[in-house]
Amino acid sequence: MDLLLQVITNGLTVGGTYALGAIGVSLVFGVLNIINFGQGASYTVAAYIAMILMVSAGAPVVLAFAGGIIAAFVVGWIVERIAVRPLRDQPLLMSLITTMGLGLIIENLAHFIFGPQTQPLSPTLTADVFQLGMITVSTWELVTLAVVVAAIACLHYVLHHTDFGTAVRAVAEDRRAAQLLGIDVDRLIVVSFCIASAMGGAAGVLGAALYNSIYPTMGSLSMTKAFAASVLGGMEQIAGAIVGGLLLGIAESVTSVYFSSAWRDAIAFGLLVAVLVVKPTGLLGRRGLDKVERTNLSIFPLPPVPKLDLRQPLLVLPIVIAAALPLVVTDAYYLRVLTIMAMSGTIALSLNLIAGFAGLISLGHAAFYGFGAYATAILSTRYGVPTWISMGLAIAATGVFGALFAWPMMRLRGHYVAMGTFGLSGVVWMVMLNWIDLTRGPMGIRAIPAPSFFGNELRGVGFYYLILVILIISTLVVLALLNSPFGRALRAMRDDELGMASVGVDPRVVKAKVFIVSAAIAGAAGAFWAHYISFISPDSFTPVVSISYLAMVVLGGLGSVPGAIFGGAVLAALPELLRFASEYRLAIYGLIMVLIILFRPQGLLGRRHGTPKRKAPMARSAVVKEVG
Repeated sequence: MDLLLQVITNGLTVGGTYALGAIGVSLVFGVLNIINFGQGASYTVAAYIAMILMVSAGAPVVLAFAGGIIAAFVVGWIVERIAVRPLRDQPLLMSLITTMGLGLIIENLAHFIFGPQTQPLSPTLTADVFQLGMITVSTWELVTLAVVVAAIACLHYVLHHTDFGTAVRAVAEDRRAAQLLGIDVDRLIVVSFCIASAMGGAAGVLGAALYNSIYPTMGSLSMTKAFAASVLGGMEQIAGAIVGGLLLGIAESVTSVYFSSAWRDAIAFGLLVAVLVVKPTGLLGRRGLDKVERTNLSIFPLPPVPKLDLRQPLLVLPIVIAAALPLVVTDAYYLRVLTIMAMSGTIALSLNLIAGFAGLISLGHAAFYGFGAYATAILSTRYGVPTWISMGLAIAATGVFGALFAWPMMRLRGHYVAMGTFGLSGVVWMVMLNWIDLTRGPMGIRAIPAPSFFGNELRGVGFYYLILVILIISTLVVLALLNSPFGRALRAMRDDELGMASVGVDPRVVKAKVFIVSAAIAGAAGAFWAHYISFISPDSFTPVVSISYLAMVVLGGLGSVPGAIFGGAVLAALPELLRFASEYRLAIYGLIMVLIILFRPQGLLGRRHGTPKRKAPMARSAVVKEVG
């Protein structure tokens, strides 16, 4: 019993930091109906500013922490003005990509300025330990709990006993009506965004103090926990965010002590998926799913689908040019870049089926890519299955896995599909990381054999032609599907799922089929990658990788077959082409993503839209209900 009480206390402390981050996520979601993937940047910036003030300026702890939270407040203002306000009435995907891009920029600037290594928040930071009955707590655990309680109390007071709080609730309920009543909506939104960011900053400095460690990517994983906590409690509920954060912290602590610390991070993803499957609106959510929709992707008209006619020059010419490229590009490095571009184009093409044509925001594509890679690697290295057969089996198995992956998503819509696929992708990633007997965990699988062709092992240009064949076959399959009745059902589901169901087409069948095809194509790319690189590890298949694939589709043009391939190729090439910029290249990569979305939201090859087909529905969010 003593141990259990201690475990719960530790879980409440860590869960308190998750709750602060989750409150920020829920506040932004309640007011703007968007998911802010830039929240992790607030976490990181606040921690580093606190470190600078304590170590370099010799500031007291309280002043340093206040400085960190103020810095996070400023980050919130920057994110809202640059990445959110210009896209306020655009589909969720747009602000999701821009906030992620801005977060990437800030995170990589921290990497450049402070280095990749883990540093202490302060070398002199100490923590006294107290014995409270049967429980042992440290100073920072008490401080964390006190700050969490104080922050929740302050937020409750502001939201329920001030004019500002009343205005926030009015904007969350109906932004247009609030504007007609004279509320300065723009100002209120930016202040709400800054408060949410400050909450993330508070979580950042407290988390850094608890473990006395800081590193540039610390915000990414922590904000994943905050998203999980927010969904767990109910995304539009502040009280739900608190409950979700605390439950998540306790669940992680119990898992670490009674099961295995290796599976601790899997809890967040597992709980997220479980709650979405059982109660999609979260533990305390009460809103109907149809009310959480935002402007959908139908405001971007779909470009015409090319006919599957191999006599068309527009279909044949790119194939001829791609096939002839190795005659011009003979340098091994640039040939490798071309190979990666073709592989990324294949993955983006497969995701475009789900996101572009079916209108489902999937953040789980890295799971398919990784499943295909691990399936063929295990079959060929452990069981000695011939390479071509193992690749074929891996593609088929990934298709079946896609159907299983899609099943929990059948009841979900909008943001919840995004978060559900993100959680499932995280579960798959954690399995890759922790099922040592099967996947070798972080050590990865080495010495994956290359396929042979007429007795000759493929190398360099051979791999290029192999992925080109995979890309061509995948494109032909996609075009054949899109030109069939199934393709028309797919596009109908994108524009009006209920309308499609009313004429007798079952959306669940359509979703299952599109996930199967999309997963199989992504699995083919993964199987290729495993044999091409001859080594795979879980680092290549994290949930964050899924977001970068979605960015490829959006940048190329949602619903555009050539656009998806082009977007995948361009974004895959950018980090390589920016190697001259060394440490800045990922920040530049993020900047380019943001600029393209801001100035060409329909994508590089997407169809330009004039007047949207329909008015953007105001986000009817029932904010911010009760606090506690």
